[in-house]
Amino acid sequence: MPAVIRISLKQLEYFRAVMEAGTVSGAATLLNVSQPNVSRMLKYTEDRLGMRLFERCKGRLQPTPEATALYREVHSLHAHLESLQESLRHIARGELGRLTVGASPSLGRYVLPTALSRLRRENPKLALKLDILSVSQVIEYLTLGEGECACTIFPISHPQIATQAYAAGALVCAVPRGHRFAQRAVVTPKDLAAESLVGFEPNTPHGRVMHEFLGESGREAVFLATVRFAETACALAEQGNGLALVDEFTMSGNAFPDLVALPTRWRKPFRIYLHHAAHRPLSRPAARLGELLAGWESMQP
Repeated sequence: MPAVIRISLKQLEYFRAVMEAGTVSGAATLLNVSQPNVSRMLKYTEDRLGMRLFERCKGRLQPTPEATALYREVHSLHAHLESLQESLRHIARGELGRLTVGASPSLGRYVLPTALSRLRRENPKLALKLDILSVSQVIEYLTLGEGECACTIFPISHPQIATQAYAAGALVCAVPRGHRFAQRAVVTPKDLAAESLVGFEPNTPHGRVMHEFLGESGREAVFLATVRFAETACALAEQGNGLALVDEFTMSGNAFPDLVALPTRWRKPFRIYLHHAAHRPLSRPAARLGELLAGWESMQP
């Protein structure tokens, strides 16, 4: 069985310098080392390979046919290494790769697209994928590695999920611009006691908050329609199917131009949460996304 020949990248670097400079002194200059250093490395490499790489001719080194064949391989390897170094520089700056993010519908309409657009302006070569997820999909999405992180307005308690809370969001009442409440400064639970509302399924984050808020009126709310997502509630409210109590993130960016978002003077029950698999650290782009979400208020027009 033939012996395995191994040479180091440093040996190949010295060999390449000699090939390109044509002299030991020229190679020493390229490498910023002494001439004896180059000579020793060249002899050591020839000994390891068991072949002559250069013939001395009038002060220059004449490559042998074996050296010429080796140089073609080394030159190709060097090009790949240069490409690798450039890729590493870009990766270190978060400029390459793909960021796959999930979002609950409330954040996926305006908040996440706005934050991701800012991220893309900082890293033009970053590829993005945004998936809209329901509550029940988020854990599997992260634990199975379908996405790197997910943003929701509800917390997640799971041993395999790490969560960071960012900006808080208020409960607002989505009112058609022609409604008699449209000019009000604030809406109270008593104001809505006699109003038709778009309701939420009780086991949803919006449903629980809505139930708590309306409970202060002491009267049972009348729901003309029941939905799962805040965007659906707003779309129905735009068409005159009742008022909608939603998170302020859903109403951001004038997403529903025919609606007015009225404050409720209710505690801020919603937060922007960034979740990821606990055993996988966030990439630099994902961590930067978190920073952008932390400053969400400053990104709004």
